[in-house]
Amino acid sequence: MYHKFLLIFITISLLPLITADKVGVVIGFPDGSIHAECIQESKDTNAYDLLNKLSLSTLWAGPSTFGHSLCKINNIGDDISGSSCSYSGKYWRFLSGINNKWEYMPVGFDGGNECWNGDLNSFNGHYCVDDKDIIGASYGEFGDPLPNFYTFDQICVPLKMDLKVYVNEKKQNGVNENGGNIEAHPGSEIKFEIEMENNYLFNKELNIEDITARIKIENINAGEDLEKKANFKDLKVNSKDDNTISFTVPLILEKDEYNVELEINGRTSTGIKQEILVDYDLEINKEEHNLIFSKIELENSESCPNEENKLLIELTNIGKKDESVLLSIKNQALGINFSDNFNLKFEEYETTYKRGMEFIIPELDPGDYEIDVGLDYSEKTKESVI
Repeated sequence: MYHKFLLIFITISLLPLITADKVGVVIGFPDGSIHAECIQESKDTNAYDLLNKLSLSTLWAGPSTFGHSLCKINNIGDDISGSSCSYSGKYWRFLSGINNKWEYMPVGFDGGNECWNGDLNSFNGHYCVDDKDIIGASYGEFGDPLPNFYTFDQICVPLKMDLKVYVNEKKQNGVNENGGNIEAHPGSEIKFEIEMENNYLFNKELNIEDITARIKIENINAGEDLEKKANFKDLKVNSKDDNTISFTVPLILEKDEYNVELEINGRTSTGIKQEILVDYDLEINKEEHNLIFSKIELENSESCPNEENKLLIELTNIGKKDESVLLSIKNQALGINFSDNFNLKFEEYETTYKRGMEFIIPELDPGDYEIDVGLDYSEKTKESVI
């Protein structure tokens, strides 16, 4: 007997991961008007291919020995003459934004076989895309005034944030959209008030869409992250929207310092990703001696005579020291006279005392009866429930 086997070979072609860099492009026209645009292209793309991504029309001559020559943008400039542009004394000057000002680019758009090294005294190769570059083109004679300079953020990052942080309703000074140190205690409420704005300068039709905020406090909840998100409406130019993200700091904490990450994401209507990343330091201040009732409540707030009820108590050590504790629970009318002496450590998972004290309601007149709960350790506190 013969057995036939069918062998199937599957070939997987692995392609290189190509990431897109963003470049701010400024075009200065002879009438003083400005066109600015953020273009996303793969690293090392030459300027000829990059500028052909503009939303404006372009006319090129060549290529020649020195690559392509830029003759016109939006029909402004010179006609093609052979492999170059006809010369009228004016030309499209190629500019590089360096140290927040324009410099004449010492190389061309795509001539040569290598990328320019960024040195203004180097004349080898051609411009290649690098993330957060600013390049420009301005039609005029050499030495004519150059267009106003704009930063990368003004062109490519129109989504702006204003942020305030409150701990237990008290504003944290020095904590804002650029970072800062947040001071809190175990059990504190931390509130992030976030306002987003579209402040684009160049195109009134550019919207920012799908805006989300995510805040993460790392490893704070028994080794797990605390994470919350918020959404914002789509923003037209010069419009704003705000939202709030709140956290309650856990009572039981392993450390005194934690990292807080804020991440904002969105996308312009032209497809340019918007991202804001900010880190904050969360400092937890613990008193040397500090016990709190994390729970103190009756199982039933209303009872009838001869019914059973239960007082539920959870006591947590959020200080920095082990404590010897005397707990007392009293109400003469209800016949309650309870005490317990115990040690309460401050290490993780050994910080909480839990007790459910059952009692029977005696024959009493209707009314409210306070149960006094006394706590005696290095300091003394008192709580009461009805």
